[in-house]
Amino acid sequence: MEFAKYGPRLLCCLFLTISSLTPLHAQNSTENEYGSWWMFCGTTKIHEAWGIPTVGILRYHDLMDKYAFGFVSTGVSYKVSSASSVEGGVAFLNSTTYSDLYDSKNSTQFWLYGSYTLKSNFKKDLILQRFRLENRRLITHEDPKTNNRFRYRLQYSTPISENLYFKTYNELFLNLNGDVFNQNRLFVGIGQKLNDHLKVESGYFNRKFSDRQEHMILFGMVFDIITYREDLALLSN
Repeated sequence: MEFAKYGPRLLCCLFLTISSLTPLHAQNSTENEYGSWWMFCGTTKIHEAWGIPTVGILRYHDLMDKYAFGFVSTGVSYKVSSASSVEGGVAFLNSTTYSDLYDSKNSTQFWLYGSYTLKSNFKKDLILQRFRLENRRLITHEDPKTNNRFRYRLQYSTPISENLYFKTYNELFLNLNGDVFNQNRLFVGIGQKLNDHLKVESGYFNRKFSDRQEHMILFGMVFDIITYREDLALLSN
């Protein structure tokens, strides 16, 4: 009984702690980077089981200066059960790398992805696990390359008050070809529910690579749009 009550929280804390303490093996640079991560994401529900997920991200090396990349993705999601769903879609990423203060290079990537999400509720706590496969292709580069990788996210959230909640997650990225470790992402922050369809989130966001890590402030907006009559959908069941 005690493990059933506290076990999920302990497992989440253990996974997040181990991942955040993973040592860095510096190769080219030991300098840490700081910046901001602006995110807009959510799902437009077009049916009781079907939806259109959308994600938009802007990454800056500073708060709103020195553009790093822009990312947008969309696709189709299907609710398999009350606890699980599958999703597939496409994504585009435009990035800028800086060799020095005045010289920069721009590149664009095209992605295909598929994922499976599993949710578990423990009273008011929510634990989410997401398993994702990605096929990424450079489409504007002198040497076009393809990369396949696997992502696993473990996320935990719990309410603080009626409209305020705590949220944290850790996501591990593994390459399916070449060096296995790709990166690790850790987020710790709070969110506020503005209404039934819109939430805002903010907190500390960390991306850890084999040779560096990035410390950022994350600003996010999460939406949930329903385009069908839920009352009619319930009557039809």
